[in-house]
Amino acid sequence: MSKLADVVKKVQKLLNVANRSDKPGEIAAAQLLAQQLITKYQIEEAQLHGNSMNGDITSVHIATPDPYAIDKATLLNSIALPNFCKVLRGDEYCIIYGYASDIELCVALYDVLSMHMISEMTVKLKELKKSSTEKIRTKEWVRGFFGGYAINIGERIKQAKKDTIKEVDSNGTSLALVLRDKQHVIEDYWQQLVRNTGSKRKITSISGYKAGKESAAAADLNKNKIE
Repeated sequence: MSKLADVVKKVQKLLNVANRSDKPGEIAAAQLLAQQLITKYQIEEAQLHGNSMNGDITSVHIATPDPYAIDKATLLNSIALPNFCKVLRGDEYCIIYGYASDIELCVALYDVLSMHMISEMTVKLKELKKSSTEKIRTKEWVRGFFGGYAINIGERIKQAKKDTIKEVDSNGTSLALVLRDKQHVIEDYWQQLVRNTGSKRKITSISGYKAGKESAAAADLNKNKIE
């Protein structure tokens, strides 16, 4: 098994085990550890190959069918941006651009988290309707939930990436420069693409937004471990 395949397998196992758990904080801890694994792999690849990876940028089509096509695309984008990838949204599909290994890692995260996002939304909406005495604007609440979920996932990934880089780069090496060069290559490639600007999802339900953020991050991450 290749190193990349091993990392992908570990990431998917972490998140799948956590999603089936009822232990507080386990999902959040698994998300943290998954991104740590991904970032460490990306660091090793960047240190090994450097700018010799420049010609390997590719793209993959990802189906994001209705219902919730826009929201699935938003989640994919939140995962992709901190992981050296870019996402172009189409009609019930996305095109993700980046190095092949980074795309595979992003998709591994997305496959599990997109299912978790929709599952959590269904549960939380059912609970809200059962307990609320007021009429729920369901569509607005769902949009808010997905928006909050995607934003929190993106924030967690960025923080996990930042912490991992700091940990690995403790000796003052040129790691930050290597990763910055890689990001510049992706940005330059992205700017050369002909693309339309997609419509943005408006969030009007603060209640849904907060519920989505809570589902993406239910507990403190500190040093929780998934064994």
